[in-house]
Amino acid sequence: IFGKFIIIGLTWSFSFQILSETRHLIMDLGYFFELKATKITGLIVIIGSFIMTVLIYLAGKQFI
Repeated sequence: IFGKFIIIGLTWSFSFQILSETRHLIMDLGYFFELKATKITGLIVIIGSFIMTVLIYLAGKQFI
């Protein structure tokens, strides 16, 4: 159980980092600088990272 917790935590942190860096890349291009847009994209990153973690976990269970 402890190993699964570590793997899920690492998967979440990597998916959060990927989405966050994509968000910052888009912001570097000059988009989404308004306060409302930054709050929305921040929530998308957080919720999206949880969804990606669940999808990666479920995909991994198919191969085990």
